[in-house]
Amino acid sequence: MARSTCRDVLVVLAAATAILAGTGCSGKDPYRPGESIGVFHVTAKLTSSSCGKTLDPWSFDVRLRHDKTTLYWVQGDAPISGLVDPSAHALLKATATQTLRAADPKNQFAACGMARADVLDLVLAPLATPAVDLQPVTSFKGTLTYHFTATDGSDCEDQLTASGGDFDVLPCDVKYELDALRTGDAK
Repeated sequence: MARSTCRDVLVVLAAATAILAGTGCSGKDPYRPGESIGVFHVTAKLTSSSCGKTLDPWSFDVRLRHDKTTLYWVQGDAPISGLVDPSAHALLKATATQTLRAADPKNQFAACGMARADVLDLVLAPLATPAVDLQPVTSFKGTLTYHFTATDGSDCEDQLTASGGDFDVLPCDVKYELDALRTGDAK
């Protein structure tokens, strides 16, 4: 039986989330919506995890783009988006489902499907007027939360640490504090 580490699950589901949350067929480049704000280097510090051993600290780069008050988080595949309010606060949400283990009818094992819900809550700095210009943004702070749960009808007992897997419990949550600085322009 194949098993995935919590980190592997984060990476795989992050890619799936980006694909699911992409923009529709608007005739525009779905991977480069709106105008560039810049490239940001993000440092993520783990604040809590009920899932088990989790990467800490974690750092990565992300491109931010915008179209008026819509903020786009571009990292890998299609971006996820959310609205920026007048206080430069944005809330972005995405969900994805991934099959970690296929069903085995011969041995009467149900599949293990994992759902992940992401919530990215951030504040851009310095305060920009979203409807006019997000170009002065030089940094942001916020939180990133992942919620993992087995999908309905799944049997994911083999993914628990008690069975040799990497999750202490399911469902579980992982939460990071984010601190990001602009490092350059995004094309």
